[in-house]
Amino acid sequence: MTTSKLTRRAALGGLLGAGLAAPGLMRVSAAPAEPLTLWGIPATPSAVFARAVSSDALLKVAPGTQFDIWKSTDQMRAGIATGDFKLFATSTYAAANFYNRGAGTVMVNIVTWGVLYIMSRDESITRIEDLAGRKVLLSNKNEAPDLLFRLVLTWSGLDPDKDVELEYVGSPGEAVPLYLAGRGDVAVMHEPAATAALVRAEAAGLPLFRALDVTEIYGAHTGRGPRIPQVGLAVNPEFLAEYPEIVSAAHEACVEAGVWSLANPEAAGLLASAQLPLPPELIAQSLPFVHLDVTSAQEARTDIETYFGHLMSLDPGIVGGKLPDAGFYWG
Repeated sequence: MTTSKLTRRAALGGLLGAGLAAPGLMRVSAAPAEPLTLWGIPATPSAVFARAVSSDALLKVAPGTQFDIWKSTDQMRAGIATGDFKLFATSTYAAANFYNRGAGTVMVNIVTWGVLYIMSRDESITRIEDLAGRKVLLSNKNEAPDLLFRLVLTWSGLDPDKDVELEYVGSPGEAVPLYLAGRGDVAVMHEPAATAALVRAEAAGLPLFRALDVTEIYGAHTGRGPRIPQVGLAVNPEFLAEYPEIVSAAHEACVEAGVWSLANPEAAGLLASAQLPLPPELIAQSLPFVHLDVTSAQEARTDIETYFGHLMSLDPGIVGGKLPDAGFYWG
């Protein structure tokens, strides 16, 4: 398989990593001169970050902390390259790619453990093997969602290039109207696109079902349960070295916010919708389907390395050609 777009575009020269303070040896330093912005992703898991920035513990060490979302991966890359992004949500494989190529990005935690679903108009599709001979609509060619789908097909005895017909579109959002208009037999969709498709299908009187959870299929193969460490909070290493107490407080705020968001989906949806380009009702309905469980990167290391190993079996370049070393994992 060809090297992923992320790999080709993530070679950011001239960026030097900094030494990381051990969590047990944290010192208290003055708050940053400028208010901190915690950057979320434009998707459902950012409900956690929208809540986290209101944490008393975080505001005590970083007064005025704000929440915003990055609008595109290009904006995220630029923020990392310039050092403007101090704390930011990202996919784990993107963070590893930056780390391995010298950008020094450190993974603080995992927030969501799987967001990929196979949607169908046909209730008889209940196993991955039922996709044989079907046309599949999906997005993000050569990126992690595409590789994950190819992996679960292969593990189930199907050849992704022979036994199914793959039709790619540019983004998850594009897949929703195309699939509802009749393109493809099934569609592979992220959250919140999968929930959005269900809402739109119901309003239009169209049949649509959440047929398969890719995370469940993945977990059945790995034996580690439905846990794909896909998205979490990352930190600029220089910021971590200067303000370890802020990073620790941000993680603890995320842990509380994750529990609160699951227990209060409507309130979480309303809070997050102020920044996310999504209606609060959609965020609330999507939250139960993102496998939310905030876990430090160090605690999640085995799951992360297992995940990266599977991705690298199809495209080693997706994480920069090797597993990141211990410096990648905070906690």
